[in-house]
Amino acid sequence: MKVKNWCCRLNFLISKNLVIKGTLILTLAGFATRIIGFYNRIFLADLIGAKELGLYQLIFPLYMVAFSLTTFGNELALTKLVSEYNSRGDKASACAFFKTCFFYNLFLGLLVSTIMYQNAEWLCIRILNAPECTSCLKVICFGIPFMSMKGSIHGYFLGLEKSSVHGMSDFLEQIAKVFGLYLLASYICIRNQYDASFAVIGIVIGEIIAFLYSVTALLIHFACHPESSLCTGKNAKAIHRRQILHLFLKDSVPLTTNRLALTVLQSIEAIMIPTVLLSFYGNSTLSLETYGIFSGMAFPFIMFPSTITNSLSTMLLPAVSSASSGLKKDYLTRLCEKSLHFCLLIGIFSTITFYIFGPSIGMCFFKSKEAGMYLYQLSLLCPFIYLATTLASILNGLGFATHNLILTVIATAIRISFIMFAIPHIGIYGYIIGLFVGYLFLTFACLHKLQKMIPFELSFTEDIFLPAVTFILFGVIAFWGYQKLIHVAALHNSGLWILIFVIIVYGGICFLSKARQLLK
Repeated sequence: MKVKNWCCRLNFLISKNLVIKGTLILTLAGFATRIIGFYNRIFLADLIGAKELGLYQLIFPLYMVAFSLTTFGNELALTKLVSEYNSRGDKASACAFFKTCFFYNLFLGLLVSTIMYQNAEWLCIRILNAPECTSCLKVICFGIPFMSMKGSIHGYFLGLEKSSVHGMSDFLEQIAKVFGLYLLASYICIRNQYDASFAVIGIVIGEIIAFLYSVTALLIHFACHPESSLCTGKNAKAIHRRQILHLFLKDSVPLTTNRLALTVLQSIEAIMIPTVLLSFYGNSTLSLETYGIFSGMAFPFIMFPSTITNSLSTMLLPAVSSASSGLKKDYLTRLCEKSLHFCLLIGIFSTITFYIFGPSIGMCFFKSKEAGMYLYQLSLLCPFIYLATTLASILNGLGFATHNLILTVIATAIRISFIMFAIPHIGIYGYIIGLFVGYLFLTFACLHKLQKMIPFELSFTEDIFLPAVTFILFGVIAFWGYQKLIHVAALHNSGLWILIFVIIVYGGICFLSKARQLLK
């Protein structure tokens, strides 16, 4: 009966609470796209080979810069403004913000793609140090305008707290990327050998299909809610056009700057680490192998649970913005407490899982002891990474994007300083320490700022100590069971599936033990 009551309670919360419902939709879509993306890497490796796959990967820093300039900040700003004005019943202004963002994104997308296309050769030679990437960069430029327009539609729907369009669009984008290339390679552009530029066509196909789906969803929405699309009517009087643009740019510029600064700094990090590692190891092959294991195997695993917290963060921004504009202090307090408590549980569970099972994960997935050791060492980062993402989204919803920018730049500068001064003496462990110090600073700085704005409470005993003790006990039992099963199934070469099964069961038991606390 207790399980039945919990299931009924959970179903009620999902159906009534748009934040929970949206987080669940985006999480499922996020996991699905990650799995499809993993298959896409395997398919591309077989289709174009390792060398061309490396060239394919090289253009992504420039693509992310384009995304930062044309889409990211504008989408978040639109989400915040649409949520704020829609909660006041001012649908005309919400519609006006969307139209402003759509055409602004289109202009930026066309401008950035044209500049990148015309200067592709210079960018590949001077920035990427890989002139072979020129054709790849030119192809991907065709997808940038579709990406920017799609972002404005996603921002509008997220502002209305309708996450299904975003989730389905991302899912269709991945499907189109994989099957579009498969169809081209199998039936249309049949060749004996394919290059990296052919693989980039998949990205463009994915962006176009996702955009067409988003536009269709938008037209259906406007057909069902004509008062939202016409910006006319008895009570539909949008605020002045200049004020619309001023308010939009006021929010979008800091967010865009934040993302762009973060993208540039992360690119600097990625470029610096192998170079500085070379000064420690004195061997270019060893330094690149160390960096490859760390960044290509261990760190993506640490970030995998962030699919859940990233989805939560996406839904928190419009919810916080709407509650803040309506001066709903009690709701804001509960929302912050529940969100941070949930992120702490995810973080504590991930820390204990990677701490206990890290070496086993490294061997089962990558046949690498080093990857397992890095997972073990990075495990303590999990609560701070997941909390920092959620706190940043809440602060953005409250209108503190500029404050977030300053804190993010400081945290990244901390990491870069550890790359410069610690790695030459202690190797990659210097960067691990830098990650820990940087995220520790960012998390507590955001908590300090949020505590000033919203008087929320987190109990060390109930929210940290007791879950940690419970998860550790279950984790030790789970690891003991895993060791027993491994010995039994050693002859069947099924260690990977046993590990996945044990971690899933362990996670299910851990969160069921905290179900009552989560559903309060």
